[in-house]
Amino acid sequence: MIADKAAERGPVLTVRDLSHGFKGGAAVVAIPHLALPAGGLTVLTGASGSGKTTLLYLLAGLMPVQLGAIDWAGTDLAQLSERRRDRWRRAHAGFLFQDFHLLPELSPLDNVLLPVWFTAFSARNHRPRAEALLADFGVPLRKRTADLSRGEQQRTALARALLTEPAVIFADEPTASLDAAAGQVVAQSLRDLARGEGRMVIAASHDPALVALADRRLHLEHGKLAQCG
Repeated sequence: MIADKAAERGPVLTVRDLSHGFKGGAAVVAIPHLALPAGGLTVLTGASGSGKTTLLYLLAGLMPVQLGAIDWAGTDLAQLSERRRDRWRRAHAGFLFQDFHLLPELSPLDNVLLPVWFTAFSARNHRPRAEALLADFGVPLRKRTADLSRGEQQRTALARALLTEPAVIFADEPTASLDAAAGQVVAQSLRDLARGEGRMVIAASHDPALVALADRRLHLEHGKLAQCG
């Protein structure tokens, strides 16, 4: 059932001969081949400097591909200009980061609706979904975001990532700045999105609680995949 839903919703990811480094240095990421089915929670693990955040940003199209291919259901990000990568992200991806990137003086509801203000004349059509997402996550709609707990702020950021119903969610250390209880709620929410809704969730994390919930774990050492499980 979940596999069927995942196949309908999300793209399949294929990485081929991917190599990325900084000028004058060794490759930060070097992955000959990686294939992930649609759906499921995939967690990238590894020590600081192992390349997991760089890989996450490459997969999301936030960084240009230097060598190789990152193919999402027939769309190779390596062949796209920056503008077309931006367009691909708006259509297919949501983002969740350790630093929530919320505007503290706005309400949670306005923060969730903020991305669609840049692509539409009105956010009115998205308002019912934004309100429903915040209610599901237990976040008050009209308090100042600055007055929320850190767990509530991260759940607000998660609601924002889900507003346009993306097939893929990218998360960079999504629980690192939360206490154990709030982190567990966010980790469980990501797992539920992957298994219950069939979305593909790719997270870079050191958090054992999030790793324990993963459907797949990709462990990086010096930019190379040392373990897949």
